[in-house]
Amino acid sequence: MKKLSFLACLLLLLFQQAIAQTNKVSGRVTSSGTGNPAEGISVVVKGKQSGTTTGTNGEFNILADKGSELVFSGIGFATKEVKVTGNSLDVTLQTTSGDLGEVVVVGYGTQKKKDLTGSVIILKNEDLMKRQVPSTSQLLQGLAPGVTVSQQSGRPGADGANINIRGISSIYASSYPLIVIDGFPSALGIDDIDPNAIESITILKDASSTAIYGSRASNGVILLTTKKASKNKELQIAYNSYVSKQKATNIPQRANAVDFMTLSNVAEQNRTGNPAAFIYSQTLIDKYKNTAPNNLDVIDNDWVALLFTNRALLQNHNITINAGGENLSMFTSISYMDQQGLIPNSNYRKTDIRMNPEYKINSKLSINAQLNYNENRTVTPSTSSAEFIIKQAIGIIPIGGAKFGPDMYGNAGQSNNRNPLAQAEAAGTTTTIYRSLLSKIGFTYKPIKNILVEAFWARQFWIPNTKSVVKNVNIYQPNIGTGSYDFSGVWPGTNSVSESYSTNIRTSYSAQVSYNGRYKLHAVKVMAGTQTELTTYRGISAGRTNFTNQDLPFLSLGTQNQTSAGGANELALAGFFGRVNYAYNDKYLLELNGRYDGTSKFSQTQDKQWGFFPSASIGWIFTSEKFLSSISNILSFGKLRASIGSLGNQALGGNYPFVSTYDPNYNAYFNGTTTSGYAITTATNSAISWEKSNQTNFGLDLNFVNGLTVTAEYYIRDLNNMILLKPLPGFYTLSSPYVNAGSMRNKGWELTVNYRKKISKDVGINITAMVSDVKNEVTQLTDGVPYIDNGLARTQVGQAVNSYFGYRNLGYFQSAADISASPTHFFVPQPGDIKYDDLNGDSKVDANDRTFIGNSFPRYEYSLNLGVSYKNFDLSIFFQGVGKKNTYLTGTGAYPFYAADYIPGILEIHKDFWTSTNPNAAFPRLLPAIGVNGTNSSFWVKDASYLRLKNINLSYQIPSSLLNKVHIKSAKIFISGQNLLTFTNLFKGFDPEITTQDAQFYPLMKTFTGGVNINF
Repeated sequence: MKKLSFLACLLLLLFQQAIAQTNKVSGRVTSSGTGNPAEGISVVVKGKQSGTTTGTNGEFNILADKGSELVFSGIGFATKEVKVTGNSLDVTLQTTSGDLGEVVVVGYGTQKKKDLTGSVIILKNEDLMKRQVPSTSQLLQGLAPGVTVSQQSGRPGADGANINIRGISSIYASSYPLIVIDGFPSALGIDDIDPNAIESITILKDASSTAIYGSRASNGVILLTTKKASKNKELQIAYNSYVSKQKATNIPQRANAVDFMTLSNVAEQNRTGNPAAFIYSQTLIDKYKNTAPNNLDVIDNDWVALLFTNRALLQNHNITINAGGENLSMFTSISYMDQQGLIPNSNYRKTDIRMNPEYKINSKLSINAQLNYNENRTVTPSTSSAEFIIKQAIGIIPIGGAKFGPDMYGNAGQSNNRNPLAQAEAAGTTTTIYRSLLSKIGFTYKPIKNILVEAFWARQFWIPNTKSVVKNVNIYQPNIGTGSYDFSGVWPGTNSVSESYSTNIRTSYSAQVSYNGRYKLHAVKVMAGTQTELTTYRGISAGRTNFTNQDLPFLSLGTQNQTSAGGANELALAGFFGRVNYAYNDKYLLELNGRYDGTSKFSQTQDKQWGFFPSASIGWIFTSEKFLSSISNILSFGKLRASIGSLGNQALGGNYPFVSTYDPNYNAYFNGTTTSGYAITTATNSAISWEKSNQTNFGLDLNFVNGLTVTAEYYIRDLNNMILLKPLPGFYTLSSPYVNAGSMRNKGWELTVNYRKKISKDVGINITAMVSDVKNEVTQLTDGVPYIDNGLARTQVGQAVNSYFGYRNLGYFQSAADISASPTHFFVPQPGDIKYDDLNGDSKVDANDRTFIGNSFPRYEYSLNLGVSYKNFDLSIFFQGVGKKNTYLTGTGAYPFYAADYIPGILEIHKDFWTSTNPNAAFPRLLPAIGVNGTNSSFWVKDASYLRLKNINLSYQIPSSLLNKVHIKSAKIFISGQNLLTFTNLFKGFDPEITTQDAQFYPLMKTFTGGVNINF
């Protein structure tokens, strides 16, 4: 009996000791690449079969003995073994195979990168911050295949790029993608978000990834995720700053005074047929040849040089504060940017303050919030746009007076006295101040295992204020007899002040619940939610003229032409959305998305406000199949994807396209009295609804063990129920209504290849090449509309939207004999005129011989990003280009001696004109006005394909041994250049990226930058 008692005690003691050695270990797994949680990581006690996987926040719980080892493994991460020493364990895994195990942001949730079945591009902060540009939209150029990013202006405050995802998606509605910031569809643009505060950008391109945004998803969706504080219980402060010197990439060069006068005479001789005809005497021309310009009787102004006098400096300063603890954390970012333009009174200043706090109440409930204040101030000349002022400086005659002294401006050789230098310097400014405030508060709640409830309330408030002040400037004329200048009047003749304010509020509520569970080989994620938005607008404006003291530009001091106006509108949206993700054995993937969406833009009585937008996608991770195990030493990951879905586009201008609206100021005559009234001027269609897009996408993802990754996509995007204008019979006095009638197709492909390798301990390389193409074709227009004509551009079935339309040129008429042997033309040609093709063969050239001659939308876009690191040095070289693109030269940019509303000069490129001894010249014979040679034709369609050295960035990480002495954790200095070299066949002085080539543009900027990043 005593033996049995002793044995029982011994067994009880051993059992208690075993229990004491077994811990419940809790922890969190994160990615080394981003610091984001790593979901779906396998956690196993070494030598045992049982284990667990990490949840959506990277968290895990497991029973393990002290001293044992836990094995962490997952697709996209290097396996790691960690010894158990306590009850908590946080692990960081090194990423491999393109970060496949990383959790990425998608619409209303997150997914592991390896499980994505749609076409999604993820850009991290480190990808974006390699370039220092004033507008966030510019950062996307060349980083995402299928995303066309083209900058059309370098003007401060207006240098953001146009963004099209997989081609043009509408004729009359907007093709701009939906911008969603931290789950909130922002009313402001992507350029209002400071790049320093961005954690990542996710671009959703196909129907599978975007359908969850319903009636606003047809143009694609861009998700911006801002930074949150880390939980490292340590205060982190970072200072990022750079200064850039800007200069124009390209500006057409004008001809000097002697050439202008000489060639003006040649043009007059060609016009009259009289070789002795002249406008400027040879005596005057000889005087200009032999006398230096004196700004009195010999004037030869380089207007561009006179105008481009601003320093064009850009400075950007940012401070981020990261304060994190176990339960409370706060990320704060404060930024200031000052961008000076090329011309006087052209500048932009922006201040951005963002605070993102998070508070973990307990293990189940967390509260998160955002507060973002943004203020930007834009200043431009008030009497014309900066672009038009630059156009005048490029094209105006050089012999007109510019400026003779302080507040003494010449008439620029213009009959209306309009002087571009006076406009920029002294004729007043337009100042726009844009203040916005975003307030957002939300929570996440985990009531039970695998269930997550999320909700937020957000309110965006923005108040634009524009004040335009027009001042009279003094105009003088040279008095050659006295050697002085006589006052001749003022321009523009009337001074004025106008001012406008508007109050805009967007309020949104969103709530969703999700389930994330796993049973043996089956993994299921289900999410459902709802979101509402209400946007309201109220605005007023007022103006007056005739200010006695124009240096006191306040409305109450104007005495004439008092005007005022005001208005209000609102837009309401609501949606119910859901998603189901299913994975079998982590290799067969299925995703279903859907949104039931409603909008107040369309008629409730016609049942046009609500629609359903579904999508489905599948994926097969074929490298997980046993029969392909033999290639695992070559291919580490391979996935095939396919998706299909339906999307909408409601981005038609105005909030009430389905009802008639009244236009004011239409007077009526009753009983001998004129009475103010209102009138309906536009016919309406109450059945109007959103455009629809049906998309099919096929994708292939390959990750090789040597560090090479390949992604390929092919898609077809059919756009239906497009919004078009329906022509009315001639007896109607109302303008045409909108109808849902047209359709078109975008078909394209995309390819991305990346090679990343650590060659040695000190050297690493990272090379990414991208190429993509999209072809647009109109497949249907509404009845009674064979084409949509827009002057130079025409939209017609079988062609791309807004294709150039005109005559096909055959060169020049070289002689009278050539003219006699050619078909008759719609004009009487002379040698040196452009010859056009008789396409229908009826021996005459007329309107029936016009055809499609090109398109400005870029094709075969490509980029190459080369990254090399050596010890503390990092070098990145970025090329971007377009393989096929047309541009159309017109106006001042194309035609010698041409301008619509000023007396023009001539450009240097125009000196290569046709003569009998220069039969293959770049331009036709000189004439005082372009005449028939300016007819829309392929002659003026030029190749605008290009390759651009977009950016070079060289950085140096200062050794920590030097920084420790001054209590700095890390510091990096860098220099970079933007738009440094451009290779193109386009005429010198014209930027191929800019679509409109009429010399009315604010040139894009070539920048040279130096900066520093410091972490304290």
